[in-house]
Amino acid sequence: MNWIVSFLLRAKHWHLFLLFFGMMLLAQLAMFSSMQSATVQDFGKGLLPFFGVTLLFALCFNGWFWVMGSFLNSIVGPRLRPGLGLFRFALIYPILYLPIFMMSFPQQPAMFAIIVPLHLFAMFCMFYLLNFVSRNLALAEMGRAVKFSDYAGPFFALWFYPIGVWIVQPRINQLYAETKRGEELAEGTVS
Repeated sequence: MNWIVSFLLRAKHWHLFLLFFGMMLLAQLAMFSSMQSATVQDFGKGLLPFFGVTLLFALCFNGWFWVMGSFLNSIVGPRLRPGLGLFRFALIYPILYLPIFMMSFPQQPAMFAIIVPLHLFAMFCMFYLLNFVSRNLALAEMGRAVKFSDYAGPFFALWFYPIGVWIVQPRINQLYAETKRGEELAEGTVS
């Protein structure tokens, strides 16, 4: 397991909150500073720092979902484990879509008819990620088939992620620590 995955699984809730909040703050500062110096003709070019920080935030945020979803899916029992195909696609699509949206929306309003369905599909992907991670969290903790009511709390907490980080990440930390402890005990009994 590489150091990024390990960091995101072991990170305390306040580490992730500061990371995400800091990136959002940096994006806002980039946007405000570029708006002050940009003319109407250079408006799109002036927002490039904002777009860059926004894309970096989306990469980190989706990276957190990738790490949580992959880890939780790996510790769920094989008979309960959902497939990873749509999860992986749902992680990648919004990241690929975001630059297209940012480049075409401000300059070409005629692209609205194309952007709306793409944007709605990106929103579907984000909701699927929320569902996948929260469902796998409930499956990993309960060890049995779950209904939406069993994982609605983590689903809505992750949807409002500044709150969700404080609720979900300690549970991820606990599951990761238990998994590591189990691996160490298994290695100790083998050798």
